[in-house]
Amino acid sequence: MGTRREFLKKTTALTAYGIFSNWATSSLASDKLGTILPQRQIVRNGEKTTSFCMGGYHLGLAEDEKMAEKMVDKAIEMGVRFFDNARVYHQGYSEELYGKFLIPKYRDNVFVMTKSYSKTADDARKDLDLSLAALKTDYVDLWQIHTVTTSEDVDERFNNGVIDAFLEAKEKGKARYVGFTSHQNPSTIMHFLDLLEARGLKMDTCQMPLNVCDPNFESFQFGALPALLEKEYGVIAMKTMAGGSMMGKRIDTTPQDIATEDIPDVVKNAPISYAELHQYVYSLPISSLCSGCDTLQRLEDNIKVLQNLKDMTQADMQQLEARVKPFSGYLVENYKRVFN
Repeated sequence: MGTRREFLKKTTALTAYGIFSNWATSSLASDKLGTILPQRQIVRNGEKTTSFCMGGYHLGLAEDEKMAEKMVDKAIEMGVRFFDNARVYHQGYSEELYGKFLIPKYRDNVFVMTKSYSKTADDARKDLDLSLAALKTDYVDLWQIHTVTTSEDVDERFNNGVIDAFLEAKEKGKARYVGFTSHQNPSTIMHFLDLLEARGLKMDTCQMPLNVCDPNFESFQFGALPALLEKEYGVIAMKTMAGGSMMGKRIDTTPQDIATEDIPDVVKNAPISYAELHQYVYSLPISSLCSGCDTLQRLEDNIKVLQNLKDMTQADMQQLEARVKPFSGYLVENYKRVFN
């Protein structure tokens, strides 16, 4: 596992060679729908999308379809052009909501991604066809291998042709770009990258947990981010509030053996503001921050952080890391696992 000193040394060297300068630089633009939020490079060919990505899972938790439609329209109105989803989100319901309220009105102006959790090539292909049907589009901008967990999981998906199915989808134009996501341990990402390199292959993006607690426990920031940047992957940050666990809440990954009362409320006890949580992640060399919002107010609050972004210095970031350190660890980032 790396350290902040090693991380800074690596990323400073990469910056000097211009490896990820475009990823770290935001820009303003507009389209026929209005002003667009600041953008960053998402793939190595230079294409950009908004630095905020609306999560698809939480959209499926909206009180009804009318509210889901309002949230999609509000996101567009506030400048969001990057939209996340996955086949497994509410058994396809989240994709169906985008197929009703996002694609028909906004397809030409948005960057849409979805994901497949399938463990075989045939199942992955079926997932993509189901996703395209639900989304009501003939292609997605980004299709990602969902939730790669362990090195054994990586090996299984390689051996079962999943990676080949994703690259085939890109060749056929069903997915403009392909990537993968990982939640549990940065060593899994490194193993995935090693196998790709051994076969002379590259994917385009990686989505992984990045938040202010991460540097203190099995850190993706220190253990995977420099390698991804060196290989020019677009990095999509998720779990920026540990899925809500930083507020002392149980989330979908909280094990039964963790008592709710034992989950520390980091936001309250540190203390740290919601804006600081996102400002911290935006200050990293990432392509976009994916955040789930199940109400209009949460959506607006999250987007306003980017609209009024305050860059943090390294000293600012370290101060926040120190403030949350007493509460960091498995009880909060319960989706992580320690591998020997």
